[in-house]
Amino acid sequence: MITDGIKIKKEASLSIVEDTKNHKFLMIRHHRGINSGCINFPGGKKEPNETIEDCVIRETFEETGITIQNPIKVGYIEFPNKDFYVHVFKSTEFYGTIKENEAEVDAFWQDADKIPYQEMREADQDFLPDILAGKCVNKRYIYDDNFHLVEIVNL
Repeated sequence: MITDGIKIKKEASLSIVEDTKNHKFLMIRHHRGINSGCINFPGGKKEPNETIEDCVIRETFEETGITIQNPIKVGYIEFPNKDFYVHVFKSTEFYGTIKENEAEVDAFWQDADKIPYQEMREADQDFLPDILAGKCVNKRYIYDDNFHLVEIVNL
């Protein structure tokens, strides 16, 4: 995006919500867009004049009906050939119940020991184990035109 001659990055958030009491994670299956059919976590594009923290709270609620509190930044991932830059947050404080958002996603609680990696994009499969192990992740993922991962760069 270009505004007044200045290129603005397409920033987004990704929300990893953990129910520590029940050992589950809040996940979604996409129904449309580039991730149609894939499973990952709530999140989406940052709106103008919105902080990235406000973005992760808003997107989590819009996609799932769950309100997160005190999200902690645990990563930053870049998709430069898609001009997409994602701030990854983890939350263990939340309230609400899952609401249906059938047009966009199915939201569900997934057992922590049964994360469906085989139904996730390659980048998600790569960075998620590190985040779940308590590490902070900073990576760049290069995809080809057919959305196949060709390179991973540690930042």
